[in-house]
Amino acid sequence: MRFLFFLVLIFVSCSNDPKLVQEFVSSEVLPIEKIEGAEMLHTENGKLKVKIVATTIERFHNQQPQLVFSNNLVVYFYNDSALVQSTLKAEYAEINDEKKLMTAKENVILTNIAGKKLESEELIWDEKNNKIYTDKKVKITTGKEVIEGEGFVSNPDFTEYSISKIHGTFNFETPNE
Repeated sequence: MRFLFFLVLIFVSCSNDPKLVQEFVSSEVLPIEKIEGAEMLHTENGKLKVKIVATTIERFHNQQPQLVFSNNLVVYFYNDSALVQSTLKAEYAEINDEKKLMTAKENVILTNIAGKKLESEELIWDEKNNKIYTDKKVKITTGKEVIEGEGFVSNPDFTEYSISKIHGTFNFETPNE
C-alpha cells in the first residue's frame, strides 16, 4: 500500500508545464565575474598607458561587450613619462574586446592637463587607432571660450582635436602692435 501511494505521489508531482519550466530558466545573461571597487592597468612595452578605476565591473563570457563598467568610472591616460595627460569620467562604459573599443556613456567628461573640458553623453575610445570620438553633441570649455558641436575626434591626450557642426563663442585675439 505504501509503495502504491508513493508511486502515485511521484506521478502526480511530475510535470512538464512550460510555464513552470520557464520560471526556473532565465533568459537573462549573467556575468561570470563581478568586481566591486576595481582598478585595471593597461601597459605597452612595460609603460603604463591607461588606468581604469571603476565602482563595478562585470565580465561576460563569449559575449560582446565582454566588460561592463557601471556606477561611475574614471580612465586616466598617461604619456611615455607615466604622467597623466587626460582623464575621462563617465557613469557607464562597455569594452568590446574583439574590436578594442570602449564606449563611455552618461555624463561623460574628458579633461586634459591644459584645462580643456569636453562634455558629452557618449565617447568612444578606439585603442587600435589611438583615437577618442563621438557623433553625439559635445561642449568644449577652455579658459576663454565655449565651443559646441555635433561630432568630435581627438587623440587620448585631448591636445589635438576636431569638432563637426561647430557653433559657440570664440575668442579671436589680435596681437598688440
